[in-house]
Amino acid sequence: MDEIDKALWKELYSNCRVSYQYLANKIDVSATAIRKRIERLIEQGVIVEWSISLMPAMIDSEYSFVEVDTKEDHDSEYLFKQFFDKPEIFVILPLTDGNYALHAVYSGSEGLFELSSFLRQLDGVEEARIHPTISDSGTKIELGSLQKRVLRSLVKDPRMSIAQIASESGLTARRVRKIVDQLMESNAFIFDFTWNPNAGESMAFLAKIEYDARKTSFEEIEKRIRKSYNLEFFYSHISAVEPVMFCVFMVEHLFDMEKIVKELRKIPGVNSLSPLIYYTATVVDPPTVTHLEELLFES
Repeated sequence: MDEIDKALWKELYSNCRVSYQYLANKIDVSATAIRKRIERLIEQGVIVEWSISLMPAMIDSEYSFVEVDTKEDHDSEYLFKQFFDKPEIFVILPLTDGNYALHAVYSGSEGLFELSSFLRQLDGVEEARIHPTISDSGTKIELGSLQKRVLRSLVKDPRMSIAQIASESGLTARRVRKIVDQLMESNAFIFDFTWNPNAGESMAFLAKIEYDARKTSFEEIEKRIRKSYNLEFFYSHISAVEPVMFCVFMVEHLFDMEKIVKELRKIPGVNSLSPLIYYTATVVDPPTVTHLEELLFES
């Protein structure tokens, strides 16, 4: 990915419904070039599929990042199946050292305890560390019948045009546009895409950074990372309970990872940094997607 691809990624990950012309004006590249680049990212597998999901607040949940340490004699197929079958777990990252990183949602303290208990009782699991993360959980709203009618089209294709939605829903284009704007402004939905950072010749890794909160903050660390490695750095999972953060990078070679790791360890206040390299991620529909689909089909 070059700088233009990265800029596209940022815009589309924030709102996958933005038009080619909007992106062209924002990035200062022709709309035709934008379309071709997006098509190439799809062909390469970087963009897997467009998606719409509920914000966690809509299902009374929060996000978490999970570290799972395994025993040497663990059964990887067994553990993978257990993770895959657990509805709260929606991203499985098998690390090259035999351990796992997971993305999951939980509902309140009881949900957090249940998730922790589930992971720790699995055969082959040595330890499980759950990090509730600092993130926008969104707003909880009630959906009307017309909003649900529009959402049924958007679930099939989050980038569907206003004209197509109007044709499918039987509503006027003007009404559809108003409803879509309301949905996007409500902070109750996420319009983005599923992506694969290991697509093509690139490789992804997580930098687990433990820092001294008395000397620095995750905001300051992120600021320094973006300044030096804006093209390679994508986002962070920030622990809400410990001074630790997990930064997602995409690089071309192990040598690039080594350079980044060495430089980040020099940041004042960083106590330790561990690179976590993972194989291709397995992404399943999170509860924020399945609940939306159930809500629309039930109605």
